[in-house]
Amino acid sequence: MRKYRPYIVGAVGGVMAAAIVPLSGIIDYDASRGRWDITDWYLGVAAQQSITLRSIWLTVPDLNDPAALQRAAGHYEMVCAACHGSPAGPPEQFAYDLVPAPPRLIVQMDNWHPDARVFWTVKHGIKHSAMPAWPAQLRDDEVWDMVAFLKAMSAMQPEEYARLAGLERPGCASCHAENGEGSAAAPRLDIQSPEYLAAALFAYRDGTRESGTMMAAANGLSDTQIGELSVFFGKSVVVEATPGASIGAEIAARGIPERDIAACDSCHGTGRPEYPRLAGQERHYLIRQLELFNEHGEARGGPQAEIMAQAIRRLPNPENGPLEPEEIEALADHYGR
Repeated sequence: MRKYRPYIVGAVGGVMAAAIVPLSGIIDYDASRGRWDITDWYLGVAAQQSITLRSIWLTVPDLNDPAALQRAAGHYEMVCAACHGSPAGPPEQFAYDLVPAPPRLIVQMDNWHPDARVFWTVKHGIKHSAMPAWPAQLRDDEVWDMVAFLKAMSAMQPEEYARLAGLERPGCASCHAENGEGSAAAPRLDIQSPEYLAAALFAYRDGTRESGTMMAAANGLSDTQIGELSVFFGKSVVVEATPGASIGAEIAARGIPERDIAACDSCHGTGRPEYPRLAGQERHYLIRQLELFNEHGEARGGPQAEIMAQAIRRLPNPENGPLEPEEIEALADHYGR
């Protein structure tokens, strides 16, 4: 035992030092004087290597969808531009005082290539910095949209950025159009009921429905504002689905009885205000929502998420489903525009 005494004393001393030093207050956390260069270098290398290691196995999807730029641009302007700047202007003044200072992404994106590293950074954020994680961790699709946007932003002219980010039409209209007609980048609102839109906005605001973009947009809305927006955009416009015999039309009308998948029209074609209308909706949006329910079931969130998850057999018998990719495409062709 005696021969181990120096090691024991050293270990105890190390533990005591580790406890005493931070409790003493001698470590300087004063942000007004920045950090040592060696500290910035050490933490920067550690962050880069951590991101590289954790992103090395990611599969990068096709990032050439033009609508992805518009889907991400509004979120960037709303959440990111104040710290990182944009083609429309520099960062806000407070960003220059942050430690470490946020990078100007217009000129520094090359430091974060390849695409998988950018994805990991946007999705998970960086500790010991002002860079937060994406608020909806289930929504990899939104994060990949942002990666595509960041890749393209450095070459954007201010006019193109303003158009994509909806600077000339602030608020909901910047994505969903002036009267809720929707766009290639955002779902149509005017076909929905005020009741459905209000429930969706409350779910986004409360964080019970997953979407980093919409959670940020709804976060500051009051109950009164949600009610007013829902009435303004929720016009319950009736649009007919694509007529004719097709796989999508058959699933909509009959479901897939042999796999215990319910008919879509049993809820979405009845005009019940608590369920969203599908006919006339943006096609790409329908595909994304069905894929989210396929992958995450009721965790996708929203007031009717559990019912929808059961309808496509995520619960309680996932061996009977979920929908196949070609069936999702067929439903989008039947309902979507």
